[in-house]
Amino acid sequence: MREYWFNLPMRTRLGVVSSLLLGVAVLSIVLWTRDPVHHKPLNSVIRFAPILFLLWLAWADLRSIPIWFWLAVPPVLIFCLIKPGAWLVVIPVTLCALFVMPKKMK
Repeated sequence: MREYWFNLPMRTRLGVVSSLLLGVAVLSIVLWTRDPVHHKPLNSVIRFAPILFLLWLAWADLRSIPIWFWLAVPPVLIFCLIKPGAWLVVIPVTLCALFVMPKKMK
């Protein structure tokens, strides 16, 4: 069973995990708790499940982003955390770079 799971494509595994977490989040909101926001583990699932689902939806587009962009993100994030005013420059420049950048042909 373990070999079968790890032989699945990453997008499929991400979809299964996000579906399970979305199911737990919906059940926790509807059935288990009247106020799931104040229950920390359920609140974490409720916040994390939609993010994983959005990653699953955007998987093909995320794979087309060049490697240099992924290497540049952590230092830029650290710089923006140190100097919050830098977001006013970083966000427009990043969006322009992503829209102007040529797409990979499949």
